Amino acid sequence: MAVAACLCLTWGCTGSRKDGTEPVITVTDQAGVREVLDRQKQLEPTPASVADNPGFKVLDGEAVPDIPTYRLGPGDVLEVVYHIRHDITVKDYRLDVQDRISISFPFHPQFNVSTLVRADGKVSLPLIGEVKVAGMSMSEVTADLDKRYAAFMKKPSLTVSLEEFNVRIDELKKAITTAPRGQSKIAPIAPDGRVGFPIIGTIDASGLTVAQLEKALNERYAKYVDDLQVTLILLEIHNNKLYVYGEVNTPGVYELQGRLNLAQALGQAGGFKDTANLRDVLVFRNNGLLKPMAYRVDLQRLLDTGTMYDDLYVQPADIVYVPKGALDDVNDVIAKIFTKGLYAVVPFTSSFNVNYDITPSFRVNTN
Repeated sequence: MAVAACLCLTWGCTGSRKDGTEPVITVTDQAGVREVLDRQKQLEPTPASVADNPGFKVLDGEAVPDIPTYRLGPGDVLEVVYHIRHDITVKDYRLDVQDRISISFPFHPQFNVSTLVRADGKVSLPLIGEVKVAGMSMSEVTADLDKRYAAFMKKPSLTVSLEEFNVRIDELKKAITTAPRGQSKIAPIAPDGRVGFPIIGTIDASGLTVAQLEKALNERYAKYVDDLQVTLILLEIHNNKLYVYGEVNTPGVYELQGRLNLAQALGQAGGFKDTANLRDVLVFRNNGLLKPMAYRVDLQRLLDTGTMYDDLYVQPADIVYVPKGALDDVNDVIAKIFTKGLYAVVPFTSSFNVNYDITPSFRVNTN
């Protein structure tokens, strides 16, 4: 009975209409099949029919479900693809640490020198000593050195040449190049939500979308390496979990595949038991929010009236709790869960380790 009720909610079964007509189609022949197809066609969303419906969006003239953007979490695995550009640029190259330059004096070859730019951005040169060159273009270095050497020789006419450059890109290539994947790197997100990258170190990726993390990576790499573009590919999803507990037939942790409403979520857990209190179903949400939130859903109303809750879908890391019997104080239950974890109020033995160690500053309308 409980499973059947969940299926009814999933497919949007309704009771009799206000005018007394029966909306359920009975299929006994081909005409019944045609009626089903015609009804389905009438119910298909159009750009006009979903204009004010936040659960849909219009793409290329078609109305499609607006699926929430996935947010990264611990256990997800990313592939980081590095694109090193070799395009012609109008910008002058600016010297960096570990670049090698040579200075040649056509009339005083005894002062010719080849030197590396040190970590402090300086080079050591004959006669004039230490000179900072990092961040300067070749023409700027030439003009500066020519002026400095003019104090020691008439018309130095020196030439500055760039012998080795983009050393950081070479180091990056060595760090990321693997035989099977080329210039890419597999980057799993650690349990603390952080992920490490060559040169730039670790970034907190938990709660970000793939696009947001990709943007942050490119901004950080741009501070260290020119002509580099990073693309992220989400290889494995492990944060897309849904937790269903309480008076359901199979409580536990489930993969959230696609967009599910609350009734479908209970269906994944085998439906609800006869002892379930469907008027006080609680949903706890904390993924990607500034602070946790909770809400109560009267699922019994769906069974009694067939009224669906528009756009009320479960999200990754949601906790759905179906209580046994009436809850005297919903807000007290929520407070206990957020401060002490589900073990404080839910009598089950399934493995579960999600705690919310904060004090909630909200109350749920229980009217």
